[in-house]
Amino acid sequence: MFRPNTSAGAVLLVITLTGIACGAGPLSVDGRRAHARVVWQVGAGPRIPGSPGHARVHEWLGQELSRLGAHVEHQSWIDTTLGRPLPLMNVIGHFRPARGGVDMRPIVLCAHYDTRPWCDEDPDSARRDLPLPGANDGASGVAVLLEVAEIMARRRPPVPVDLVFFDGEDQGRSERPNDFALGARGYARALKAPRPVAAFLFDMVGDRDLDIFLEANSAERATNMAGLVLDAARATNARSFHGEVLHRIVDDHLPLLDAGVPAVDIIDFDFPVWHTHRDEPDQVSPASLAEVARVAAWLVFESPLARRR
Repeated sequence: MFRPNTSAGAVLLVITLTGIACGAGPLSVDGRRAHARVVWQVGAGPRIPGSPGHARVHEWLGQELSRLGAHVEHQSWIDTTLGRPLPLMNVIGHFRPARGGVDMRPIVLCAHYDTRPWCDEDPDSARRDLPLPGANDGASGVAVLLEVAEIMARRRPPVPVDLVFFDGEDQGRSERPNDFALGARGYARALKAPRPVAAFLFDMVGDRDLDIFLEANSAERATNMAGLVLDAARATNARSFHGEVLHRIVDDHLPLLDAGVPAVDIIDFDFPVWHTHRDEPDQVSPASLAEVARVAAWLVFESPLARRR
């Protein structure tokens, strides 16, 4: 993902929020388990499409989702956006209620699992051609989604939920914005009924100094769902979430918005080691992962989207 030169400005999003009571109490998540999954992904190696590390993580995602009770779908195709054949593989875990609701429009939680081929923002020019470790930029969102899957393995969601792991998000250059979000574009092209009622993207959500502001495209084009994220933060006492709009970001939510799916980018873009060799697990906090996972779980289990009938 990247932020265009145009600034969103730090303006307050003024909307009417829904109720924030969380009747089930705090949702049980394990930040240390989530962090261990970040460590595992980085240890698997760079997750550049076509690389051994990418193949290992793709296989692991399918195994984890299957173990946790999901019906696993793999979306594979050859993408030519970059001017060369690029094999891409999205992974989708479908979770369904214990009974009924199968034909309802699902809630989508999504993240990207690929990593950037370069550390192009590194202050050390000698390191700029190295592949990105991708602890926060990639692995953190994956870990949050799998933590929600742990909850859904113990307690079926009240409505259909799809966990979508996008490939090919971070293979582009800032001067070519259409080279980003390739996996999300493939997913959006393949959407069939029942289409998602909403999508929540989790990207760079493990920073030790976490501050998540509303993203401009999300606030403008999915206002109600952006408000729902603030509701979730209040309900779960997630103090790192803020109601101001700070950045306008090109990310995996844009193809979903363009396809008519209300999509919100949940991201802390002010990450000091973004796109550098220092994006390692020591930059990721178990407490931050747990805070965001509780917000994600509230959206699935306690939000108005979860109470549809």
